[in-house]
Amino acid sequence: MTAEHRAFLDRMRSSADVVRRAVESAPPGRLDRPPRPGEWSALETLTHLRDVIVHVYGLRIRRLLYEDAPVFADFDEEGYRRASLARGETAAHLLATIVAEHEQLARLLLTLSDAEWAREGRHPSLGTMSIEFLARRVGEHAEEHAAQITAAAQGR
Repeated sequence: MTAEHRAFLDRMRSSADVVRRAVESAPPGRLDRPPRPGEWSALETLTHLRDVIVHVYGLRIRRLLYEDAPVFADFDEEGYRRASLARGETAAHLLATIVAEHEQLARLLLTLSDAEWAREGRHPSLGTMSIEFLARRVGEHAEEHAAQITAAAQGR
């Protein structure tokens, strides 16, 4: 495994910890309150993060492991987030799923040869996506939203 691929896996795991720390550092009662009208609360951001890691990155990576050149469907972020919020999932449940999915993906990708990281699928509007691209985005996306969770929970 190349050093770059190993770094993607390390970041995948560490970014889950960054999200965990962001949630755990939130003041009591602040996770479900938006910092300003019209902005996402920390809980909404956490819900989005869980939906994307499972239904976008996780699903697409798994399809690339087993299918040749799959075509990826669009992801209805707003619809998924709205439905998830309506179910009343707790921050602890969402966080556990995020952390577990990051770890599971890292374990799956650990077994790949360097050539397999280049396996690609196509999204109709976003273009070509490889395992490498998606694996990189897992860590980046989690870190971006961990910062938003922290800001929202602090009322910023």
